[in-house]
Amino acid sequence: MAFHLRKDARNSPSVPGLSDDIARCIAEHGRELPTPFYLYSQRLVREATASYRGLFPAQARLFYSLKANPQAALVQQFSRLGVGAEIASEGEWQTCMAAGVSAPHVVVGGVSKSEEFLSSVCRSGPAAVVLDSIIEWRRFQKVLSVGRSAPVLLRINPGISLGGLNMADGSQFGLDMEQALAIARECSTNPQAQFVGLHFYFGSQRLMPSVIVEALEAIERAVAEFRKEGPSFSVVDLGLGIGVPYLSTEKALDFHHSREELQRHWQKQVWQEIDLWAEAGRALVAAAGYFIARVTERKRLNGKTFLFLDGGLGVHNPGIGRGNIFRRNPEFHFITDSANGEFETVTLVGNLCTPADTLGWEVTAPRLEEGDLVIVPNSGAYCATTGALGFNSQRLFSEGLLTETGLLTLCRPQYAQALTETRPQFSYRP
Repeated sequence: MAFHLRKDARNSPSVPGLSDDIARCIAEHGRELPTPFYLYSQRLVREATASYRGLFPAQARLFYSLKANPQAALVQQFSRLGVGAEIASEGEWQTCMAAGVSAPHVVVGGVSKSEEFLSSVCRSGPAAVVLDSIIEWRRFQKVLSVGRSAPVLLRINPGISLGGLNMADGSQFGLDMEQALAIARECSTNPQAQFVGLHFYFGSQRLMPSVIVEALEAIERAVAEFRKEGPSFSVVDLGLGIGVPYLSTEKALDFHHSREELQRHWQKQVWQEIDLWAEAGRALVAAAGYFIARVTERKRLNGKTFLFLDGGLGVHNPGIGRGNIFRRNPEFHFITDSANGEFETVTLVGNLCTPADTLGWEVTAPRLEEGDLVIVPNSGAYCATTGALGFNSQRLFSEGLLTETGLLTLCRPQYAQALTETRPQFSYRP
């Protein structure tokens, strides 16, 4: 979808596909935006959180998965909305601490956690530590042996595949039922290992309500089996893997229909006397983010028109788990000074030395010139974090948060905390 909008516009434009506050912000600040740029909407974060919360019982506890986007300003927004954090690394732990999220509101997930990391988080008293393997359980026991304790969740791999981004059948994540039962029983002999429940996350990028319900039914079967065979527990922490429409041909999940389906499930006996924790990353932050790049060059070659942007695959890669996305287009919006109504077919490319750095093939767009802007919606999750950041040593992206009062503020780069606080410091003398 394309539209014409002068970059110096001061009035709120009516633009199909963009809300007035987003369109106004980009129009007013387009000239000075330090592109490539990610714009996040505080309002859309709040609305997405409310929609996601409505899928679960009122007493359910929500956690934001930082792997989707570790920007500290976003983590702070979720914390203010009563949403805790789920982390998968020491860098994400540091981001939570910098954002003011206290340890009791943090679930420590991730894989292959080191003994040093486990020791560090246990000293702080997290909401729970998710054990992903038998080796992690052995490392965790060593940490507990020095007088520490922490709540434990066991990540279950149900051994099935339901489409989307598969993280169960054939994948490396989690424990099978026999392994989980053995660890839970060992926990009962260790007074410092507080086994509190089960963790389920075995797929993502699901856009069909029927698949999400199927995933929940698989969780219900596993919970019932564990309850029959293993020690008692009180918590089930789950991620339903709700997706977002990255491509122009995809449709967003019908939250109203999904809410009705899920609410019927929460009435089942299997969920009674269970404290439900719900994790989400993509579903909470994807639609709140917009990627904005600036046209740096037009090029006509072999009968095709190429538009070069100051940021492509190096800083924007929505293809995680989606190998087909590189030959299919997302939705695009354009801001241009041109007002002649001329449209053309172009290929949008980035600034890396690889043909893979293509954002859009045969895109219908108004005639764009150097300095005009290209906008990709639904870019708040997994787009910045999965870019080829080191390739060609190109400039990284900038980020900004648009508040509900219309104030645009620049954010601290999301990688600054991890780069400065989690890497070993050393000196080198030739």
